[in-house]
Amino acid sequence: MVSDSPDAAVGVLGVPFDGGVSFRRGAAFAPARLRELSTRLAACGDEGTPLNLDVRDYGDVPPDLNWSRIFQTVEERAAGPLQHAQALFLGGDHSVSIPLMRAFDRSVDGSFGVVILDAHPDLFDVYDGHRWSHACTARRALDLEGLDAEHLIFAGLRSIAREEWDFLQAHPSIRYVTAREWWRSGVDAVAHEVVARLQDVRAVYLSLDIDVLDPAFAPGTGYPEGGGPSTRELLELVRALCGALPIKAMDVVEVAPVLDHGDRTSFAALSVIYEAWSATEERWAES
Repeated sequence: MVSDSPDAAVGVLGVPFDGGVSFRRGAAFAPARLRELSTRLAACGDEGTPLNLDVRDYGDVPPDLNWSRIFQTVEERAAGPLQHAQALFLGGDHSVSIPLMRAFDRSVDGSFGVVILDAHPDLFDVYDGHRWSHACTARRALDLEGLDAEHLIFAGLRSIAREEWDFLQAHPSIRYVTAREWWRSGVDAVAHEVVARLQDVRAVYLSLDIDVLDPAFAPGTGYPEGGGPSTRELLELVRALCGALPIKAMDVVEVAPVLDHGDRTSFAALSVIYEAWSATEERWAES
């Protein structure tokens, strides 16, 4: 499955950076822990079908205390994985999605969609004095040339600050699905709407903040929020999205192994990654 071939289906890059957090750190340790645990988890989808795709690992972006410089490096290094049919980026806190999505913007010819699975919308313009905070990720995504507001979709929200709420009300074309709406309407309804909204874009960037999960399933994260979906519900949504949309890049962020219990959060993240790859393989086989 792991390959050095430039023709591998998936390119992987680790971004062990958590300098953008506003509370508890630890996400910088996630890329190493996820790789380590991946050797203990069967490489298969949720129904047991073995994964057949080849994965090229580009290693990690080296640590750097200069925020501007490391974000520039992340953007440059992301170009390698983005040459593959699909890229997977292992964070790190959610701020790393800012340079990753900038690289994605440059790699896509035309409009694209962004789906963010998160307990928080991260729509602050400035947070703690910074425009690159993990609380500003989605706001910076809206600065990208290829992303229109109607192609930005959130699912799982349940903690929205006043500034973010006001921004959402002022931009009604942005679709957000709260955790409660997800629970009440069901996975199929949520997936159907997301797919319908993005059916005409050329590519999709899927960003998974692990705190979208209820803390019962993912305690190892900096900002756990009660009332989220289960791992089962998240797997079903990711499978539906990856099976229907041209998801060209995916990141997994805010996994903090030092805050975890029994690696539950890391294993949940790996299960979602494998499910995404399984559904993507099926989609490629049918196209």
